[in-house]
Amino acid sequence: MAPELPSIYLLKAHFSLLDLQELSKEIGVVFKTREADLFLAHEKLKNATRVQFELRAIGVRTEEVNKRKKDKQPSSEKWQKVEKNRNGDDVIDLDSSTESDSDSGTEAAGNSRSSSRNASRSSSPPSGTPVTAAGLRRSKEDTIKVLRLDWYYDSVRAGTVLPIDQYMIYEGRPVSPPQASLTDRNKGQEAFNVLPKSNAASGSSGNRYKSVHSRSQGNQSTRNQTPHLIHETTSDHEDNASLPPLPEFSKSSYSCQRPTPRLTKNDDFIAQLTIIEHARHLTEDDNKTSVYSARSYSTAIAAIAAYPYTLKTGQEIRRLKGIGEKTQHIFEEWKEYGYIQEVDRILKDERLNALHTFWNIYDVGPKTARDWYDKKGWRDLEDVKEAFSSLPRGQQLGTKYYEEFEERIPRSEAERIGAIVLEHANELRPGFQMVICGGYRRGKPNCGDVDVILTHPDEKATYYFVKTLLDSLEVWYDEEDVKHGYITQTLKFSTANSKRNQATLAYKKPIPDPSEPRSGFDTLDTMLVAWQDQEWPTKAEDLKADPNAINPNIHRRVDIIITPWKTAGCAIIGWSGGTMFERDLRRYCRKKLNYKFDSSGVRSTVDRTWIDLEAGADDLLSKEKKVFEGLRLTWREPTERCTG
Repeated sequence: MAPELPSIYLLKAHFSLLDLQELSKEIGVVFKTREADLFLAHEKLKNATRVQFELRAIGVRTEEVNKRKKDKQPSSEKWQKVEKNRNGDDVIDLDSSTESDSDSGTEAAGNSRSSSRNASRSSSPPSGTPVTAAGLRRSKEDTIKVLRLDWYYDSVRAGTVLPIDQYMIYEGRPVSPPQASLTDRNKGQEAFNVLPKSNAASGSSGNRYKSVHSRSQGNQSTRNQTPHLIHETTSDHEDNASLPPLPEFSKSSYSCQRPTPRLTKNDDFIAQLTIIEHARHLTEDDNKTSVYSARSYSTAIAAIAAYPYTLKTGQEIRRLKGIGEKTQHIFEEWKEYGYIQEVDRILKDERLNALHTFWNIYDVGPKTARDWYDKKGWRDLEDVKEAFSSLPRGQQLGTKYYEEFEERIPRSEAERIGAIVLEHANELRPGFQMVICGGYRRGKPNCGDVDVILTHPDEKATYYFVKTLLDSLEVWYDEEDVKHGYITQTLKFSTANSKRNQATLAYKKPIPDPSEPRSGFDTLDTMLVAWQDQEWPTKAEDLKADPNAINPNIHRRVDIIITPWKTAGCAIIGWSGGTMFERDLRRYCRKKLNYKFDSSGVRSTVDRTWIDLEAGADDLLSKEKKVFEGLRLTWREPTERCTG
């Protein structure tokens, strides 16, 4: 039985939106700081100054009363390290993700979430005399205590409220805010710290203040919030004199010309920009009239991800292609305060949290998510489930398998799925070759789905083969009515490439075929499926004991793509890069080479003829490298195409 706990407030730093939603429900947190007895924080939040910034962001100003001893470590196992990934995916170290992401990244969030909790629960709780919730109640005169989140899990596991000393990250005494800033605050909003303006009025050349205006996509009240004033000193310019030389590749505006690793020296700041970029993506209107659109943030993120040095000043970040004054101001705010006001508002925004949940449903885009919230009044997944029968089939399947599709896929499982697909293909027509693309090929510890590309040196073998393979992999029943196979549902299916006789997509798109998925789907023969292995170690025993025994294997999203051999290199490239890598590759081809590139091949925009860039290559890696060479690009390993 869970113990009675004191009131808890959860600090949001380093948690993804999904983490915050789930933890808030699980713990039953309070949302007003004055009601909190204790504050819990992510294990990454170790620095006392950073904790003060996080408290200040929610209107709690403190001064530290006791320096935490560095050698004071808990006897229980620490959280598994989580980091934030730029893709927007959550992953467990495993990207430290968060896809993975935290791919914990926010990209660490996804499986990091479950992994870190399981690690915490599997170890025995630290010893100590239990206390009571009443004993931890905080009065106005008491100090603010910030603990690591695993205090909560250890207490739940122990069935009693554990002592807090060994979990303490920070203890601070409440202090009054500066009176000078009170008149600048909007009523009804929690105060953010605003620096004094005395030096700005003096006209001193050594100190000046630059206003940072954050444009929130939330409600009007958040847009009116008083912005930070960023303190710039002459030391900023002195630091600029010692900046490292800008690499040649960083001078390019095309991310396909830059090596971009999965983990970079600026991932903490990239994680902040990714939150804003995602919020912009969810709230941009159809005409893209946003002052600073999601695409602009994506461009900035890609530029920073490729920069090989730790950013130190606003002037340094402005050297990068695609970085404007807005991003510079955000960076300066983050460096000075340790957090970004707009990010804090996003994480608190109920509408954005709901849109994020809807967007995570398969076959739901930002516009549909906004319509559900604004027009239908839906607020969470339960509202969607209540309207299940009115949803299109794709959204029904996305809702049905929501929790399962959210689980990250380890690399070992992705490899096993790819091997099964290849085995079935070769049983049908020997000679097929296979590459697992997507996040797996870019080196992520886990993935949101598995992208499998199949090809065959004999072009006849790939012609309409996608339907034959689907029939082979679909779930079937034996004579005893026992299920076998893998594909339980077909999410989307296309034979677009075979209908063109496996030719490269025309320069100008033809009139859409009503029988094919809408534009935006791939130009190759493709099937997007829900995959569930019908075999498990104890299957025979389980079915003998209960004929209706539940299959413990969860559903996975698997994309199977069939490409003709002559353009297989283009297909692999088109399904391997991060989003901005692929966008910039198409833009580079169009503007620099007068080519149109997509995963079905390359055409000239001058005479619209097919450009054969892969002639003479006898294996898939050689074909991919030939495409880079033909496009006059330096070869980049897939692990260097991680632009988000």
